[in-house]
Amino acid sequence: MRACRYCSHQNADHLGYCSQCGRRMAPVTGPVGASAMGHAPGAIGNGSGAIGAVSVTGAMSQTVLAPLPTGSSRPIGPRTPRPSGPTGGAEALAGTSRIGWLAGSIAYIYVYLREKLDAGALRRRLAEERDGAERLLGGAIKQLGATILAQGIQHPDLTSLLEAIGRAEARREAAAADIVASEKLLTAEEGRLGAEELVLEADWNACDKANRNHEELTRGVSRENQESASRLARARDARARVERDAELAEASPDGKQKAAHLRHEAAGMKSDEQALEAQVARLDAQLVEMREQSSSLRAAAQAARAKLEAAVATRRSAGSAMKASIAGHTRERADAEREMVELTEQLGRVGAQSRSPVAALAPLYQSIDRLDETVTDRERQIAAIDQAQAQYDHRKLITGVGLLTGLFALTAGVLWVVLRR
Repeated sequence: MRACRYCSHQNADHLGYCSQCGRRMAPVTGPVGASAMGHAPGAIGNGSGAIGAVSVTGAMSQTVLAPLPTGSSRPIGPRTPRPSGPTGGAEALAGTSRIGWLAGSIAYIYVYLREKLDAGALRRRLAEERDGAERLLGGAIKQLGATILAQGIQHPDLTSLLEAIGRAEARREAAAADIVASEKLLTAEEGRLGAEELVLEADWNACDKANRNHEELTRGVSRENQESASRLARARDARARVERDAELAEASPDGKQKAAHLRHEAAGMKSDEQALEAQVARLDAQLVEMREQSSSLRAAAQAARAKLEAAVATRRSAGSAMKASIAGHTRERADAEREMVELTEQLGRVGAQSRSPVAALAPLYQSIDRLDETVTDRERQIAAIDQAQAQYDHRKLITGVGLLTGLFALTAGVLWVVLRR
């Protein structure tokens, strides 16, 4: 905090204007020491988290941290505070007038907006620096835990965490081994089931082909049987017609010779008819036998097809089950790795608190301390900025806004009257 040289009001360090009277604060004439910031000022340097001391010029502008100038030839003495309102006692109103206070209220709007913008920009920059320091601090803590784990540093406070990390690492290795074994088993099982599926598919193709060939032969025999039956029916009709003609010829007086010729022709047709009957009977028996064989071949093809479909379903279900098992082992390994990361971070935090006297850990401890100081300093500065927001004279600000709004309304009314005439 620093006092205004006009009204002696205490203002936050980052304010360039007094939040009470609105006048410009005294400029900074030299660098700000570490005591003005509460801690040794630091800044995040390189990516490894090195922290170096910086001056006001390197870290913040003169409007950010502007303490009272030291060593000045003209010391600033205490001044009588001026009132913040148009009303008060006679001695409080001696240095200002009502009109001056109202004009200052209008000017106070600019002061308020300017300081709001400056404070917002500064707060964002400080928040970014704090977040960056927190990220670097988390990385340093993880590095400390990894170093303790790699070098096998023993400490009574670290025993339980080291054992937990060992168990998590054992689970991770076991899950990785299970994944490898499951993948090999999946490859072998897929190969075996695939070969069995190929054999069953070849069997089904052979049965289906034999069935189709036998059905084609059966259709040929069926067509031949139908043709033979048609020829037999035509031969019977022709013989019956010749016999009727022979009977008619025999009834006539001079048709005995013709009747005898027709009867001889009918006897020849009878022999042909008997041969066709024997052929039809043979084809009927052959057709029945072939249909029975076709039915058995069709049943064999259907059984082979059912075995093939069962083998395909078995291969798919086995592959799905083994893939699900591999996925479960993968999740288990990921959980173990995540647990190892969390335990390593806890190990780093506990190691940072226990401060094991190992020379290899000293640089890490120093880096963690510097980063922690940086985070604390940035949080303190952010809290100071937030606290300074309540130091503004809201009565003066509201008065200035009301006066400015009234002036705008009055100007608009006058312009409207003038333009209307």
